[in-house]
Amino acid sequence: MTAFREKTAYTDAFDTVNPIAAFIFFAFALAVPMLLLHPPMLAVSFLAALSWHLLIRGKRALGFLLKFVLPVMLLTAIINPLFNHAGLTTLFYLKNNPITLEAILYGLSSALMLGTVVTWFACFNRIFTSDKLIYLTGRLAPSLSLVISMALRFVPLFTKQAKRIALANRASGMAVSDGKIRDRVKNALAVFSGLVTWALENSVTTADSMRARGYGLHPRSSFALFRFDRRDLVISLLLALGIAATGLAAGFGVISVRFYPSFKMNALSAPFIVFLLIYTLTLFIPFLLNLYEAHRWRLLRSKI
Repeated sequence: MTAFREKTAYTDAFDTVNPIAAFIFFAFALAVPMLLLHPPMLAVSFLAALSWHLLIRGKRALGFLLKFVLPVMLLTAIINPLFNHAGLTTLFYLKNNPITLEAILYGLSSALMLGTVVTWFACFNRIFTSDKLIYLTGRLAPSLSLVISMALRFVPLFTKQAKRIALANRASGMAVSDGKIRDRVKNALAVFSGLVTWALENSVTTADSMRARGYGLHPRSSFALFRFDRRDLVISLLLALGIAATGLAAGFGVISVRFYPSFKMNALSAPFIVFLLIYTLTLFIPFLLNLYEAHRWRLLRSKI
């Protein structure tokens, strides 16, 4: 596991997958839990997202899970049966309000779905950079993709510059956290004024640089570092298998769930088990890819 930790501490193996295949994976992983709300599939999706997120972020992912994801899930699971009294199976009464089994099951499923989606989005935010977004949307909407990428780039730049200006003001005795409220507001406005001035100057410099490099001239060409290789083809085929299996299983009633007026789910049949295995394999592609790359890394190091 030493080589595995060294490998994943710097980069994730799924980060090198072609953005088209990666986007299809995230679209599939996010859409299925929200559309179907099937408890076993939600459990598989949550475990896959959580395993990958822990692999990517380590202790930070554990903190994110304990401080944000689990409290939101717990709150969702509690609120639904308290305000939603639909369902035929009444378990008990809380201040003359019936608490039904169906409402509890729906609340648990909704909580699991919310936690799954949030965790997948956290993984998406880690994998998809502005370069990949430009690669996906550059040819369809070049101006929009440029604006999005510049906005994503300028947010951390503004944060860093604001810290630099605040530090410089603190050195000159104009700290935002010191003095009376009037002085703090005055110092904060000075930081904001310096940040706006820097932003305007930076925008002019960026515009001049883009004009000097020929932005807007025709015919327009595009360049990308991403290539679709054999590994991307294998991942795309596995994704196609998972998407097709999910569509067929939903179309033929292999997966079905109903919460109201009574809870009813599909039987634990052989087709359902086969589909669940395919679905699990599809969602664990990033995790398995990291294990495969870690194994290759260990083999290469052993040959040195």
